[in-house]
Amino acid sequence: MSESTKNPFDTGYIVHKIQTSEAFVRAQNDAETQYLSETDRIHKSVRMAANVLKNEKPSGYLSPEGHAMNITAQLTTFSDSIHEIHELRQDHASHAEKLPALLRIAEFNHAVKEMVSSNPSLGFGDVLSFIVDMNRNINGNRGGGRRFEEEVRGVLVGMRHELAVEQMLGYMDDVEYREATVAEDLKGADVFVSVGGSPMFPIDIKSSLEKTERSRAAAEYSGFDGSYIVWSHINDDDFNGSFRISHEVAQSRSASLHNDLVHISRKQAQPVRQSA
Repeated sequence: MSESTKNPFDTGYIVHKIQTSEAFVRAQNDAETQYLSETDRIHKSVRMAANVLKNEKPSGYLSPEGHAMNITAQLTTFSDSIHEIHELRQDHASHAEKLPALLRIAEFNHAVKEMVSSNPSLGFGDVLSFIVDMNRNINGNRGGGRRFEEEVRGVLVGMRHELAVEQMLGYMDDVEYREATVAEDLKGADVFVSVGGSPMFPIDIKSSLEKTERSRAAAEYSGFDGSYIVWSHINDDDFNGSFRISHEVAQSRSASLHNDLVHISRKQAQPVRQSA
């Protein structure tokens, strides 16, 4: 099989290409890396090689293999960031203390979404297996095992519900939308929406009605408006193992989602009552 026909999401192929690259060998022998621990030296070498091999175009376009390399580069910090967040939450750390790790996690999530959006044929299981297997190759027993897999599964579940909502928004003639940036994601926004020419407002998409109601209650308990938290109106079975829903499902569920968005836009337009 020629290199051009290799599966770019085959972890064995990606690992071999990284380890035999000039960039990896150069990083391994770099004077600065000699003072690092073995784990940190491997992480730095993998990250440097993968960033070279992803071969990003000036336009920002990445090939399927480029996306696989981009995810691999970010995995050198992602699993550590997950572990760090767990510890910080147990220590009741402030948001400012958690922000660096949260930023790395958000950047990874956006990179995976870009990969999935650019490769429609990728199935849910394909992406989950690639990330888990690549993490195991990079981090071995330090990779988090079952907990890491569950974290990634949760990320992918949320991601495909975001993609489903974006599909449904395409059936709404009076709605415009854009994806949230990484910085906006850190504030709880997944998508920004305008209904009937209204100012753009953020929505936080949840994968089930139960999660939506729980998150709204938590937001309101903390003194925040929970109405921007919306259910996708999609069930996991609707995806049939994919990251996308059929046109029929998207069209049939869009009316319920549209009602939620109209409710939010009207609430946003209400004047703020001034205290006496």
